[in-house]
This record gives sequence, structure tokens and C-alpha cells, in this order.
Amino acid sequence: MSRSVERGRRGAPVKLSDVAKRVGVSPITISRALRNPEIVSADLREVILRTVEEMGYIPNLAARALAGRHNGIVGVITPALQQYGFAGLMIGIEDCFRDTEFTVQYASTLHHAEGEAGLLKSFLTQKPAGVIIAGAESYRDLLPLIESATCPIAHITDLSQEPQKLVVGLDHYAAGAEPTRFLLSRGYKRIGFVGRGGDVRSRRRLAGYEAAMRQAGLFQEDLVIGGDAPNRIGLGRELFSRLLQSVPDVDAVFAQSDELAFGVLIECKARGIRVPEDFGICGFNDLEFSTFTEPTLTTVHIPRYEIGYRVADLLLHAVRDETRGKDRVDCGFSIVPRGSTR
Repeated sequence: MSRSVERGRRGAPVKLSDVAKRVGVSPITISRALRNPEIVSADLREVILRTVEEMGYIPNLAARALAGRHNGIVGVITPALQQYGFAGLMIGIEDCFRDTEFTVQYASTLHHAEGEAGLLKSFLTQKPAGVIIAGAESYRDLLPLIESATCPIAHITDLSQEPQKLVVGLDHYAAGAEPTRFLLSRGYKRIGFVGRGGDVRSRRRLAGYEAAMRQAGLFQEDLVIGGDAPNRIGLGRELFSRLLQSVPDVDAVFAQSDELAFGVLIECKARGIRVPEDFGICGFNDLEFSTFTEPTLTTVHIPRYEIGYRVADLLLHAVRDETRGKDRVDCGFSIVPRGSTR
């Protein structure tokens, strides 16, 4: 490492003017090149990026926000950053912003609805380019903040929720009803519902399941069993064991996640219950491992990557004041029949 780089990184912060002087261009050229790389030639862009790296220059986002419309950050608020299902959404969001001038930052409420407004306020005080709310529990406290925000705010929602602009999502009520009807069509009758109902999307799926079972004349309260713990394989085993105690003749399960469904499958193996001959299992999310269980898991496929990419694309167009097509996108879902159902 050269002495000039050492001083730049450990001494006084390297300024934009220092980089400009080294490259031999104006500071405004450096600034524009970092925000919109495509506006300078490929050769100059390579020189600027190499010099920025060598000198250890770090853009001052607060100064950028003061000087312009925003600080170049897109904030993403989610209740489930730690869950497998969010990974697909995140990859879609990241891919959309990858070759742009924007940087993505994440914050998680850990399913605490009361923290949603606080996180949104925190992002808005930093003058972001925009915000994505990826699965809010309630918009009661969020709507006033959204209406007064000076930046675009996009949403991943159940389509029954309130936002009408920059929305991508699906109908979780239908995503509960249709898999239940699928299990009924395969000859299962005593179909249990296993999993949490703590957030709005889960509650909508539960409502869809109940409606389908009532329509078939087969619903009973004992068939629904949930837990307060996060959706995990061990919880699936525990909840299924409790379900068997209350409804010994249950013959299928619609689980709120593939992790729970896998737990049910393991418990069936331990008890000698044949899947799918005597018992059917349907999961939710179509996680990668669902194709490697034995038997493989029937599940509900949610296009998580597409949802993430589409919501980021809507926001990107809004930030750039560009015209766009639909302002409200239903990405839908599909049932993936596999070996855990006959």
C-alpha cells in the first residue's frame, strides 16, 4: 500500500476535491461519475473508480442529501429479514438496483407492528431516494407518514391492504383457499391448518382455508393449530403432534410454510404414517429444500424474486420520474404438486 493511500485511509478523510486533483478533472465530474457512471466515457470511468479505490474515498451521503434531492439510499423495511422466504425478495430487489446509482439498506421489525412507523420515520429523516415497505402489518400509523413523504414509497402487500400506488403482491386469501381445495380434490377430508396466524398475510390464508372447508361442509375449529414461535421444522413436529391428540383422524395438513410442512413430514415418518397414501402434506413458499425431501413436498409457489424485482422497478421509475405501466401488480401464486400428496 502506498504512503499516500495510507495517509488517506488513516489520517484526514479523503475529499472529493482530492480525487478530482489526482484524476485531473473537476470535482463536479467526479460527483456526477459516481452518481451516474454512464454519463462519462468508459476509460474515464475506469480511472475514476480506480482512483477512488486507491485513495479510500468514501462519499458523504449526508452532504449528498443536502446538495440534492436525496442521499442515494433505498430503504427496505421488512418483518422477516431472518427468514428463508425473504431471500428471494432480497435478491430480486438487489438485482434491480445492482447497476444503478442507488444503494439498498435493510431494517427489520421482527414482526413487531409497533416498530413499523418508527423505522419508516428513521429512513425518511435521512432523505432517502425511496423506501420499500415489504410486508407491513398495519397501515394505520404508516399512511400519514407515506402521504407526507417527499420520496416515493413502494409496497409488497396482500392486495386487500390499503396502498393503491406502487404496490406488488398477491391475494393471500386465495393462496389459502386454493391449496385447501386442491387437497380436497385429492380425496383428503380432515384437513388441518398448521402454523402461525400472527400477521395479516397468514390470517388471510387462514381465512381462505376456513372458507374452503366450510364450503365443503368439513370445517371444525380443532383442525386449526398454531404457535407463537417462528416457523421452524421443530415447531412443525410439535404442532402436528398436538393436532393428532385433538383430531386423531386428521388425514392432511396445509402448513403455513415449507419448514413447518417438513416438520410434519418428519413426525409422520417417526409415527409410521404413510405419506401420501394415508396422509397428505402441502407447504407454502416452495423453498429449495422442498424438492429434496422424501417424498418431495407439495407446496404453494410464491414468485418471490419477481415480486422483489417488480417492486424495486416500480420504485426506480418513480424516483427517476419516469413513466411506467401498471401501478399495482398482482404476481399471483401457483400450486406445485409433488410426492407428499396423492
